[in-house]
Order: sequence, then structure tokens, then C-alpha cells
Amino acid sequence: MVAVRWSDGGALERFETTSADGTVLRGVRRPGPGEPVVLVHGVAMDSRVWVESGFLDALPDADLVAVDLRGRGHSERVRDPARHGIDRHVEDVRAVLDLFGFERCSAFGVYFGGRTALRVAAADARVSTAYSFCAHAEPVVLPEGAVEEEASAIEGPDGLGYLTGHFRRTGAPDWMVRACGRVDLAELASVTRGLHHGSERGVERLRPGQRAVLVTAEGDVELPVFEAGVERIGARLWLVESPTRVRAAHRLAEVGARVAEDLAAWAGGVAR
Repeated sequence: MVAVRWSDGGALERFETTSADGTVLRGVRRPGPGEPVVLVHGVAMDSRVWVESGFLDALPDADLVAVDLRGRGHSERVRDPARHGIDRHVEDVRAVLDLFGFERCSAFGVYFGGRTALRVAAADARVSTAYSFCAHAEPVVLPEGAVEEEASAIEGPDGLGYLTGHFRRTGAPDWMVRACGRVDLAELASVTRGLHHGSERGVERLRPGQRAVLVTAEGDVELPVFEAGVERIGARLWLVESPTRVRAAHRLAEVGARVAEDLAAWAGGVAR
């Protein structure tokens, strides 16, 4: 691994590894004395969002590892929707755990990355806590034709305008809008079609000793679905002062600070 400097001015180490199907993955690590936390970004994002949102600064002691999932950031493009199924994303994150030899770590994911983080914990006992920001654990019904309509718009002649317009209209923070400008639109269309490959399944209950934390907006219209996860898989629920899940992203750094407190309390034997 080679030390590099990025926009936060701190030293980050670049890494490269290979997922189970041979896809090359890249990302950055900011070493720290605390528990390792693997960061899993959302669909139209890359690993840079953790710096731009202020999330990294909110966990000053954690050993943070931010992976570019397949097809995003500096990782290899695959173009095949079947290779963008959520099980492949889970394999990507587990490959990162293997690379660094983590025996225990936490995983924090935003939006679809949150669902991925939960699925990683269900598959891998090395994950002690999975934090899912604005993604619940229950089965999802994909409306007929909605995925293809979305994918076609993304790969259309004004795909970038479609993405940025959507996020601006719904009140997303600037860092989410900027991330859209860095995505490979053809690859993102494949990622979107990949939702048909396993993303509809609910998350299994975690093992004894593992924790799941679901985070969403106070005004989330699907709040009862998140509450169902508290009952079904024994998750804890954190609410963010926000009217919607998209707008909740403005408070991602605040959530990061709460994660830092939670990890410190958990290490001290007190769950928060």
C-alpha cells in the first residue's frame, strides 16, 4: 500500500485487492488506533463521499477503510447487471476484510450500502456491528418496470442531468450531487439493473454478539418498516432530525460522531 494525500489533508493509504469473482477493487484506508470500520457507499457514489460529507473527521480515532465498490470510483468496471447483484457487493466488502486481516470490525453503509453492510454482517462473523444509514432490513418489492425505467434514464442522452436534477429536487446535500458527476453512467445503469439480482431479499437475523443499527429520518414515510427490523432482527433504531431520508444525508457527519461514541461505549461494555 502507498501513502497518498487527499482533500482532507490527512495521510490515506491506497489499497487494491480482488473480489471473489476476480473483480479488482480499490480504495483508501485512514489508519487509527480504534476499531476498524469499513465504509460502504451508496449506488451513485464512491469512496470520496466519506471525506466530502465530513464523516471521516467525525471518527478521528477509528481505523477507517473506504472501498470503491465494483464499477465505481477507481475499482474495475464490470458492465454486467448480474455481477452487480448484492451478493457480489457483499463479496467485495469481505475481500477487503480479508486483505487487512481484520478479526473484528464494524461496517457502516449509506443507502444501498447500508443494506449491503447488514448483509455482510449476516454472512461474516467478523463484523461486530453493522450500521445502516437510511436502508432498512426488510424485503423490498421492486415495482414492475421501475428499475428498467431508471436504468434507461441514467444511460440516456441526459443521464447526468437526470441524476443531479433528482437529487437537487429532493434536497440532497451538495456532496451527493457532486458524486453523480464522477460516476460512469453506463456502469451505473448496470448497477441499477443489478437490483433485480437479490436486493429484494430481507436481511437475516445476526448472530449472538453481533449488533445491527438502523438509522433513518424522523419523518421517513417508511418508518414502520424500519421499526419492523427492530422487532424481526433485533436491531436498534436511531432517528435523525430530518423530514426525509435524502435530506438526512445533510446530517451524516453528526451520525458519524454518534457512531464514534457508540463504538467507544461498546468497547467499554456499555451499549448506547
